Amino acid sequence: MTALDIIVILLVGGGAVMGGLRGFVTEVLSLFAWVLAILAVKFFHSPLSDMLAGPVGTTAGAATLAFAILFGVSFLMGKFLAKSIGARTRQSVLGPVDRALGVGFGVLKGLILATLLFLVATLVLDTINGGAARRPQWVKDSRSYALLNATSKAMVDYMNQRRTAAPAPDDSPTRGDAR
Repeated sequence: MTALDIIVILLVGGGAVMGGLRGFVTEVLSLFAWVLAILAVKFFHSPLSDMLAGPVGTTAGAATLAFAILFGVSFLMGKFLAKSIGARTRQSVLGPVDRALGVGFGVLKGLILATLLFLVATLVLDTINGGAARRPQWVKDSRSYALLNATSKAMVDYMNQRRTAAPAPDDSPTRGDAR
């Protein structure tokens, strides 16, 4: 077992423990809180920035304040709802099932985090050392190396597939096009 294995065990194990403590419902609703905050900023940032430009005095200050208000309020509301609904679920008859599913969800989150950290670390190591063939021996000898390599390759392949499947902005039809 190498240092990489220990890091992976800590990340996956920590994710499992946190998922078990928080429960599946809280974990999933917490993700929705992030989505809610991002959507709030996407749809309401420009109008709120325009509204705040006069009182704040600068457009940059108004944009920053609008972002902070939109993201902060919507995220905190989402987290509050996630905590309250999750607490009720954990106290109900479904509590043990919620915690067991939370452990599984936490393991998945830990693996994704470990894979992302592995991607960044190998990018740095490969840039400095000159390629995957020259990675340190302790990384290659790791028991989790094959898993991390496969999951990171799957993530990169998925992103490349999404990038090539997305139409270019110039390819999108305009209102005058009759297709």
